[in-house]
Amino acid sequence: MSFPTGSVSAWFGRGRGQDARLLDEWRAAPVNYTAGNSLDRFWNTDHYDVMLGKDNPDHLFERACALVMRNRFYPADVMEAVSDFSLAHRTVQKGDRVVQRIRVLSLVGLPILEVLTMNEITRVVDEADRKGFTYSTTQVHSEIGEWSPSVERHADGSVRLRIDVISRARPEMSQRSRAFTRRMQLRAHRLSILHFQRLLQNA
Repeated sequence: MSFPTGSVSAWFGRGRGQDARLLDEWRAAPVNYTAGNSLDRFWNTDHYDVMLGKDNPDHLFERACALVMRNRFYPADVMEAVSDFSLAHRTVQKGDRVVQRIRVLSLVGLPILEVLTMNEITRVVDEADRKGFTYSTTQVHSEIGEWSPSVERHADGSVRLRIDVISRARPEMSQRSRAFTRRMQLRAHRLSILHFQRLLQNA
């Protein structure tokens, strides 16, 4: 089945509620980033290390892991997603695909312009004191790279959220589009961490 190259624009909420079908329609889209690629000046690397608190007596580590392994990060006014694991009501597995609907412009809370992208879960970490995953971009994306969230429990009982990101805009994008995309990306990173912390407090 054919798939687009780059992200797909959706105006005024077009196709909302139907994104699950894109998991199959775009399944053949290849991953366009390989870990270990050499990075030049066009690449961005972002690292976040957030102290979440102490594990006991509130089982903070388990609660944080439950959120991470279901990719519960972004508020709906930033991004919505449907995935193989969300449809199956389970945690992430390697090979799962994720379709994202990213909000670009809105008016009084209603979407004006959104872009649709697809990622693939390329790595899952399942250790006693560390859990997380990596998803990598596919050809159906405006960027190239990977995003890796994880939760770690340390010997002193502290629980930390780590997010590591490697990314660059597609080469054919204009300088203005690259700058705008980068601003949107950094805003999404910030809001995703705040949203995760709020969800964790209520978990």
